[in-house]
Amino acid sequence: MSTAENLLIAPSNLVQGTGYLLGAVSGAATVIAAAGDVFALRNVSSRAIAVSGIRIRWVTSTAFGAAQSMAFRVNKVYGFTVLHTTGGTAVQAHYKRQANIRGSAVGDRVPTTDLAAYIAGTAAITGATYTAEDTDEPEVFAVGAGSVLPGVYEDWYPADGLPLVLEQNQGIVVNNHITMGATGVGNLFVGVELFREYAQ
Repeated sequence: MSTAENLLIAPSNLVQGTGYLLGAVSGAATVIAAAGDVFALRNVSSRAIAVSGIRIRWVTSTAFGAAQSMAFRVNKVYGFTVLHTTGGTAVQAHYKRQANIRGSAVGDRVPTTDLAAYIAGTAAITGATYTAEDTDEPEVFAVGAGSVLPGVYEDWYPADGLPLVLEQNQGIVVNNHITMGATGVGNLFVGVELFREYAQ
């Protein structure tokens, strides 16, 4: 297998690759049940894309009534043919460098026909079509200690240099793992760094 096939994070793949950065902030999320989807990213394109980093943050804006642990699961999913449509907001990735992207105007975001994403508003997001993930086998598990003002601060980067590769109609879904107790409110941030294989 060549480095191009596994999209190894190496100069030979990065020098002519297209880099993307997607950052998404939820609305004032509250009382989201365990297993509720809160963020999703789908590769719409026929060209593979590599996830080279994931950042997850939770900041509590209204204290929970009792100590609350926070946890979020990140799973790779397959058969992802319909992105979420209810309960949140569609967001778009940005080019890390746009000057070499043919046909794009200055300031354009990555088209949703290439890469599509959705983040929660105040509740879980729904309406997607994908093969159910193995919730006991997440790729990333971000955790915050129990507190009335819990926070989560997680950075994932592949230690072995092999990114999470998403083929067409594959993606990542972030689920809430522990039911959010009443009264607590906060904002979830998910940041994803990606690069697209060089088009031959």
